[in-house]
Amino acid sequence: MEERIKELRARLKKFIPIIKEAKEKSINEADTRMRIRVMFSDVLCYDILEDITQEHMVQSHYVDLTVKIKGEIILFVEAKSVDTTLRDTHAYQATNYAATGGVNLCLLTNGVDYKLYYLTWDKAKVENNLILSLNILDEDINEVAEKLFLLSKESFKKGMIDKYIAEVTSLENKNLLQAMLSKRTLSAIRLELKNITGHNIKEEAIERSISKLFSADLYDVAKACVKRQERKKEKIIEQSEAQPIAQPVAAPETDKET
Repeated sequence: MEERIKELRARLKKFIPIIKEAKEKSINEADTRMRIRVMFSDVLCYDILEDITQEHMVQSHYVDLTVKIKGEIILFVEAKSVDTTLRDTHAYQATNYAATGGVNLCLLTNGVDYKLYYLTWDKAKVENNLILSLNILDEDINEVAEKLFLLSKESFKKGMIDKYIAEVTSLENKNLLQAMLSKRTLSAIRLELKNITGHNIKEEAIERSISKLFSADLYDVAKACVKRQERKKEKIIEQSEAQPIAQPVAAPETDKET
């Protein structure tokens, strides 16, 4: 993969002057969108005719760019002019189109800044998470190349983007806090603190200290999740204990010879 990122970095170096010039000229949204399409083609290796379209409609609105692989939509792109500062209202617009269109990835960009959102559906509720952010002009080109590679056609075809999403979403603060508040983790921390300090600290005190590292709202959500998990475990144990133990069936006696 390092070789592939190196190749992408070389292609990116050729593209950067194009977007720099666009920034200097303050080009409009349509011209910015054209350059973003070129970036997907020349840097990320998508087929500009087969993989990138502007014909997908959602809520009576044509998505700026729709990226496909073998006809399957993998990404919506919401493009703004190169001078537009990307704001929460733009992110809401982009993710709303993706949610309505049933696409779980959308990219908000002005050609310089890129923000990738991942959508999940929980019953009637849709949540979106910012999982990748970069600036191709201000950030180190090596870091930009590594991040952009995740958006490449090769990354999608080989499932690299899926592995990245799994890692990022698993390490969200909510999940980390939930793991830290579990009885098993609190017990392990208590034991390790005793080894370090020589003092026995109550798990309640450890939990209070952990809660101060996160917002109160996040703590309440994580704590509620932990309690639900504990109730599920208790229910499983109760059901297991309530089941009668099957008695072994005695083998039939054989007639003894006389």
